[in-house]
Amino acid sequence: MKTAIIFLAAIVSAAPAVMASTTTCGNTTLDQYLMPNFTCISGNLMFSNFAYSPSANPSGLEIPASSIHVTPITNTLDEGFQFAGGWNVGTQPDGSSAIQDSVISFTVSTVNGSASLEDLSLYFNGSFSGTGLSSVTEQYCANGDLATCGAGNSGQIKVANPPGNFTDPINFNGVTSISISKDISVASGIGGTANISQVINTFSQIPEPTSCLLLGTGLLGLGLLRRRSLRS
Repeated sequence: MKTAIIFLAAIVSAAPAVMASTTTCGNTTLDQYLMPNFTCISGNLMFSNFAYSPSANPSGLEIPASSIHVTPITNTLDEGFQFAGGWNVGTQPDGSSAIQDSVISFTVSTVNGSASLEDLSLYFNGSFSGTGLSSVTEQYCANGDLATCGAGNSGQIKVANPPGNFTDPINFNGVTSISISKDISVASGIGGTANISQVINTFSQIPEPTSCLLLGTGLLGLGLLRRRSLRS
């Protein structure tokens, strides 16, 4: 019984390392990610080549990079980012539509060079009223650059409200890198409002054999401990 408890304690002590990855990505504003030659790492994923382009109508409503907060997501094998900003528009006093548009792009690649990236997921919490529309359209390229992406490696995912589609994933057969460009947009139309407070990207990886072994070993240890407890 004592041996089983010690074994279980070892598994429990290892659990935090399994559940959360370490990161060098800052919990800070987007302008810090736009520094020359910036890269950061969360778990086995490296993020690089950050770029940002804002626009708006009327001019002056653009969202600066310093007003977009970036929070790294450190779920092991499902790392990514949350982008939070004040995308919020309403119909102008003259009845014209107001628009805010932010294009954020970057590249994610595996640190160890393995073709383990298997999923790209996009989430947001956009809302609207009247003629308003909130949406995020994301272009992606697997194993390549967006500007020169080959046929079969590129595609698009999108979330929007209306019609109330808040999540859109795409699966891959294991790739080493994904280049993405997300277009975050809110438009009021001639009689409404639209807003987005956060956009989330996560990138799932195929578990390595050692991770599967640790999980299986932990479950086995729990089973052994329960069996010994019942017998006693």
